[in-house]
Amino acid sequence: WQRALRQAAGKPELARDMLQMLIDFLPEVRNKIEEQLVGENPNGLVDLVPKLHGSCGYSGVPRMKNLCQLIEQQLRSGVHEEELEPEFLELLDEMVSVARAAMRLV
Repeated sequence: WQRALRQAAGKPELARDMLQMLIDFLPEVRNKIEEQLVGENPNGLVDLVPKLHGSCGYSGVPRMKNLCQLIEQQLRSGVHEEELEPEFLELLDEMVSVARAAMRLV
């Protein structure tokens, strides 16, 4: 929470809003990742991961931000989505953790 508050210039309401926007965005990301994991190969992962990465930065969730950065770099360097299954699974786990923690704050 302290990181989210710092990102929001010490304004608790803004920090909550940013965190809520992140939480609201997670289902869309989860759906795309799950489609990828079952072989549906959705379009948009290359664009969606950077959006999540940015959202994590504003919301003060460094572990998820770091995972997004890693995945984003790999995708942009030409690594196929299928090869990033462990990273996507880790990101899904982290999304659950962040959502649980955020529910106590928003």
